[in-house]
Amino acid sequence: MTEKQGSSRREFLLRNAAAAALPAVGLPGAALAVNKTGRRVGAITYSLQYSSATMKYKTRTGNKLDIFGCVEKVRELGGDSLQIFFPMIENMDQGQLKQLRSKAADLDVQLEINGGSALNKNFEKAFEVGSVLGVKMVGSSFGMLMRPDKINTLADWDKHLETCEARTAELGRAAKPFGINYGVENHLDFTMDELHGIMRRVNMANVGVVFDYGNSIGTLDDPLEAAEVLGPYAVATHCKDFAVEENSRGFRFTMVPFGSGSLHFKEITARLLKHLRPEAVFSVEMMTDQNFEVPWILDRFWTAYHTKDARQMAATLRHIRTKAIDPDHCISQDEVDALPHQKHVELEQNNLKFCIAYLRQTLAELSSTT
Repeated sequence: MTEKQGSSRREFLLRNAAAAALPAVGLPGAALAVNKTGRRVGAITYSLQYSSATMKYKTRTGNKLDIFGCVEKVRELGGDSLQIFFPMIENMDQGQLKQLRSKAADLDVQLEINGGSALNKNFEKAFEVGSVLGVKMVGSSFGMLMRPDKINTLADWDKHLETCEARTAELGRAAKPFGINYGVENHLDFTMDELHGIMRRVNMANVGVVFDYGNSIGTLDDPLEAAEVLGPYAVATHCKDFAVEENSRGFRFTMVPFGSGSLHFKEITARLLKHLRPEAVFSVEMMTDQNFEVPWILDRFWTAYHTKDARQMAATLRHIRTKAIDPDHCISQDEVDALPHQKHVELEQNNLKFCIAYLRQTLAELSSTT
């Protein structure tokens, strides 16, 4: 494809939001996908951040989905679970929470909560709200891309790890009376070995990992090995596909519809399924315009890392180099944000619909071979 042809195709995709949601692999037939694993498949509200005017779009004007609308929309797009970003519900009263629980039950949508930063001193409120909603999992993170810009010495990183481990145990204890599993995401901060160590030392039945399919690449870990190492602790998932492009500084990540990126999606899913708890669901995280860089080639990137196994790094590079990406779906944040309102909504929702269907098809294919 020439540069001019590629540019023309990109312009077509951005003008026609529905087409932009359909990579060359084709849209799987979600209605025909029989998933013998019995797993629920849904989404994180992040995947509807523009539609709901949350996250980076919280100041935008125009019509927007509230949390009730998000439950309805995810069901409409083929999902039967929703992981809610906690700020969307933290100020709701008991009556509103009960209405939300009833709405989800009526639509057969299982609810989870993503509580945000575990270092928030009020994080425990998520368990109280979760108990009213009847959720069985509340997830968290401890930061994103912390090294080297936020923590740049090994001593400071080790101190941070100790704080995170102590807080993980504290939140696990707080969640237990509510019958809730508490999960820590691999959020481009901990290596898989560091997070595995936290889980092993905390050693609580209701404490586990929110396993993200692609974030391990940001700490130079192979997603396939991460699924084996962290899978036994996984209480929830964030399913995604990244187009990972190498540059002079390291990696450039672009979130893309499933199947058009660098991740070996089906194999990650297969390895995870070997370990995943029966109650854990598969949640699509499709943030259409997310782009960021991991400058791992620079010396300063490694100042807060302990020794990194060369075998692990080789496996990471092998993972991203052995699967071609679809560059037409590596859409920049500026391009997406320049779309007219309705086209932006269509692009986001069609991408989510596609990813839910793709994930259901993947589970159906895997269940038919077991």
